[in-house]
Amino acid sequence: MTKIAKILVVFVAVVSLAFAGFAVTTTFGGPDWRAITQAPYFQHYNIVPGGAPEFIWTATRVSDGAQIATSKRLPEVLVKVMDDILQRQQAELQVLNDREPLLKTRVESLTKAKANAEKALQAYETVQRERLAAVRKQNEDISGKVIAATQEAQKIEDEIALRREDVASLQLQMEELKADQFRLQEVQKNLESLRTQLHGDLERAAIREQGLTQQVP
Repeated sequence: MTKIAKILVVFVAVVSLAFAGFAVTTTFGGPDWRAITQAPYFQHYNIVPGGAPEFIWTATRVSDGAQIATSKRLPEVLVKVMDDILQRQQAELQVLNDREPLLKTRVESLTKAKANAEKALQAYETVQRERLAAVRKQNEDISGKVIAATQEAQKIEDEIALRREDVASLQLQMEELKADQFRLQEVQKNLESLRTQLHGDLERAAIREQGLTQQVP
């Protein structure tokens, strides 16, 4: 199981517990639901009440304006929003999880190709430098071959430059893959932060439930 898949399992478990917390707090008189709508994990949703006399709560996504839920009971709206968050995160994680093996394969392939190219370039450059030195030595002895030798030397230099460009291209691809890996790490950090926030909400709900239970005669 990959690291992202493990994060997905933890995230689903945490959100499931969050739903259970919502159910408990709804039954026993929950927290300040209006304040909860301002929590960071709801920042991508507009959760607003309607006008009198119905006062129906409506939740829409900020990104596309899609309506997620409507209800007279705010907790029900929040549960549907959390379900939408879960589904979107699962889809995003699945995409990233599917891409991870491909990215690893590309990194390994490019790393190997870069190492082979550098090794080949060094050997090639050594040979060509030796050839160039030999040609220049011949030019000292045979003045009539100076022009031909110079052209050969320039050709060798051009070949070396082309090989260096190949290595530079491989290096650029490596940097792009590193950027993809960094974005994956940022997604993992964001999910870990969300898990911590949800864990805090669950703890507060559990404390509230315990207090309400003790108050019952």
